[in-house]
Amino acid sequence: MRMPPFRAARRLPATLIPIAGLFVMLLASASAFGYRSGSAHRSLHPAAGAARAASLHKAIAALLSRPEVSQAHWGISVAGVDGTSIYTRNDARFFTPASNAKLMTTAAAFALLPKGLTFTTRAVTTGRLDRSGVLHGDIAILGSGDPDMSDVTLPYGSGARSSGSPLAALEEMADQIAARGVHSVQGDIVGDDTWFVFEPYPTGWAWDDLQWDYGAPVSALSVNDNVVFLNALPGPRVGARAEAAWFPATAYYEVENELATGPPASEPAPGIDRRPGSRMVRIYGQIPASQGGLHAGLAIEDPAEYAAQSLKEMLLARGVNVAGQARARHRFSSDTGSYLQEQEQPLALHAVNMGTVEPPAGGAAVLATHVSPPLDEDLTLTNKVSQNLHAELALRTLGKLEGSDGSLVEGSRVVRQFLVDAGVRPGDFLLFDGCGLSRQDLVTPRALVSLLAYAANQSWGRQFRESLPVGGVDGTLAGRFKSASLRGRVFAKTGTMGESNDLSGYLIAASGRTIVFSILCNNRLASSVAERRTMDKIVAAIAEFD
Repeated sequence: MRMPPFRAARRLPATLIPIAGLFVMLLASASAFGYRSGSAHRSLHPAAGAARAASLHKAIAALLSRPEVSQAHWGISVAGVDGTSIYTRNDARFFTPASNAKLMTTAAAFALLPKGLTFTTRAVTTGRLDRSGVLHGDIAILGSGDPDMSDVTLPYGSGARSSGSPLAALEEMADQIAARGVHSVQGDIVGDDTWFVFEPYPTGWAWDDLQWDYGAPVSALSVNDNVVFLNALPGPRVGARAEAAWFPATAYYEVENELATGPPASEPAPGIDRRPGSRMVRIYGQIPASQGGLHAGLAIEDPAEYAAQSLKEMLLARGVNVAGQARARHRFSSDTGSYLQEQEQPLALHAVNMGTVEPPAGGAAVLATHVSPPLDEDLTLTNKVSQNLHAELALRTLGKLEGSDGSLVEGSRVVRQFLVDAGVRPGDFLLFDGCGLSRQDLVTPRALVSLLAYAANQSWGRQFRESLPVGGVDGTLAGRFKSASLRGRVFAKTGTMGESNDLSGYLIAASGRTIVFSILCNNRLASSVAERRTMDKIVAAIAEFD
C-alpha cells in the first residue's frame, strides 16, 4: 500500500524551537497563567453580556454554515476555567477524539504519578560467570515500560543534540556487559517485556495502521519508539532496482525489492506492503533517478525480540560470543471478563511513592542498567508531537502502579476513575486505548472541557498546560495560530485521524482571561483542510468574544 497521507501522530520534528525563544513567548503571557476566572474578570452589564454571547453564536453559526464544512459533524464546548459555560454546540454528543484522548491519559499521569519518576531497564542473568569470562546461562533485558530508549532529546525544546544512535541505550548496556568481563554467553539473549501484559494492539486499531510508525505495537521493552526506518535510494541507472537499507541496521526484516529506478523527470510512485505478522517487507513501484528515494518509518513486529536481537549483535561486535538465539519472553492475558465491566469497577486511587520503576530481578545478577529521563519530560513530548506509543506506555504504567496490572483494561480503569473523580460525567466518555488511535473511543466536548477546567485548578495544572502544543510556536501547532493576536496564546492538543479533526485546550482571550475549549469535528472528508481552517477561525472568534 502507499504511504498513508493522514496520520494520527507525528514524529519529533528535526528542528526544534530554541528554548530561550519559547521561554520569552511564555513569559510574555505570564499574567494569564494565573487562570483569571470569571469572578476575577471584568464585570459586564447583563445586556452587554447577552449581546456578546449572541454575537459569538452568530459568528460560529456563520462559519459552520459554509458549504465546505456544513456536512461534517461538529461539537463545541467553551467555558471559563471556573466551569462557567460560554458556548455549546452538540456538547453532550459523542465524537471520535483521535489524539485528544491523550489529554485524558497524560492528565491522569501528571496527577497520579510522582514528578521526576524514571524507568530502570536492566540486563540480568541467573547463569554463572566463570573465571575465563564464559557466562553459563541467558542474559535477559527486563523491560520497565521506559518510553525513551531512543535518540530523542529531553526536555522537549531544550536544543540539546541527540546521540545520533537510536539504540544508544542498548549500546551502553552492551558496553557494561563486556566491561564485567563477559567474553562468551552460552545461552540466549532474551527480551523480557512481562512487566506488562502483552497486548500489542488495543481494540479498535485498524489493521492498515499497524505497519506504520504511528501504529507501533506496545511493549514494556520498547526501543526507538518501536520503529525501524527503511531507506531506498535510486539505483545506479534507470531501470535498476532501488538500493534499500535499514536504520538501525539490526537484522530483523527482509526486503522483497520490486522498486525500480525511473527516468529523472518521472513522477515518484513508490509502494510499501507488510502483512501483519510477517517479517517480509515488499517495496514496489518507481522512484525517479533525480530524487532522494523512499524513506519510511515502519513498526517493529515484536519490539522485545528486536531489542534482544540488537543486543546480541552489539555483543558480537564487541567480541562477546553468543551461542544462543535472540528471543522474546511475553506474558499473555488470561482475562476472560468483559472489558467494559472491568473498566467500570470503582478504584481507590492512591499516591504513588517511588523514584523509579524497576521490575524485580528475582535474585538474578545485574549485568547492566539504563535509567530513563523523568516521565514528566516524556509526557510533554507525548503531547507536543502526539506520540501514540508513549501515551500507551503511560496508560499501562498507570495500570501497573495504580491498578492491579500493567494491562490495557487496568490502565483505562485508572484513567476512567481519575476522570470521574475530577467531575467528568461517567457516561460522557468511552476509552479503548490511551492515545486515540482506536476507532471505538468516544468522548463528548463537555467532558474534555470539564477535564481541562479541573486541571487548571490543580497543583500540576501548569505543567500539564505547558505540555500542550503552543499555537505558532511548537509541536503540532507550530504552523497554526501565527497571527499576533493568537501566537503563543493557544495551548491545545490536536487530533487527526481519517475523518476526525479535533482541537481542545486553553486559550488566552483578548481580555487576558484564560478560556477552556473543545472543538471536535467528525464525519469530514479526510482529504479536506477546510475544517481545520474553520476550527482556527472559531478559536479566533472565541478569543475576540471575551
